[in-house]
Amino acid sequence: MDWMLTAMMMGTTVAGGIVASVCGFGFGAVAMATWPYFLSYSQAVAVSALCGASTAVMIAVPHWHRINFRILLPCALSGLFFSAASVVLSLGAAERMMVHALGAMLIAVSFYSIFLGGRIRIKGTPLTGMVAGAVGGACAGLFAVGGPPVAIYLLSSTRDNQEYRATLNAHFCFTSGVATFMRWRSGVITPTTVQLWLLVVAALAFGIFLGNKIFKRLDARRLRLAVYGYLAVSGVTMLFK
Repeated sequence: MDWMLTAMMMGTTVAGGIVASVCGFGFGAVAMATWPYFLSYSQAVAVSALCGASTAVMIAVPHWHRINFRILLPCALSGLFFSAASVVLSLGAAERMMVHALGAMLIAVSFYSIFLGGRIRIKGTPLTGMVAGAVGGACAGLFAVGGPPVAIYLLSSTRDNQEYRATLNAHFCFTSGVATFMRWRSGVITPTTVQLWLLVVAALAFGIFLGNKIFKRLDARRLRLAVYGYLAVSGVTMLFK
């Protein structure tokens, strides 16, 4: 990989870390809006999932005392199953089809984040938690973008922003972990994948550090408009690629 692509990958990682830290989710969407242009789809998903798991650990562990395990459990259990199953299903899919599906997913995530973020409310019951976990787990396994369904559920179930962010990323620790394990068992995660992950993990930590600094002061609405506007444009280009 030449220096320009390396710089682009590092910059995307920093941006994804900031978005994930401020919004609670979003690293996968930011990464997958760029990385498939210069990595194979399967490699982009694998590296994004490794970074997503790292992001979740970096955010959840320091705030473990704010995790609400009671509302996390039903969401995480269904998420684990559907995340693992969707990884297996994605292995036999044609790369071109998966890129088009990713484009549609990015457009949907952008629409939700720009127009509906924080406005959709559902009843925070164990059943809705299981449904949200299933949808989020499937999206995480297929596209490494599983945040929005779980975020909707947790916004309706948690007591404050700190509990929401900690519980959401605890969920990602489980689903990203099992998805990464399944990819490793299937041979998708290679030494090159690990090298790429190690290359960007410092940039990821820097992005999360910046995001934590501005978590309480940043105009999250403007950040959401800028980032997810880019995601929508990238999604359209992938859809018709």
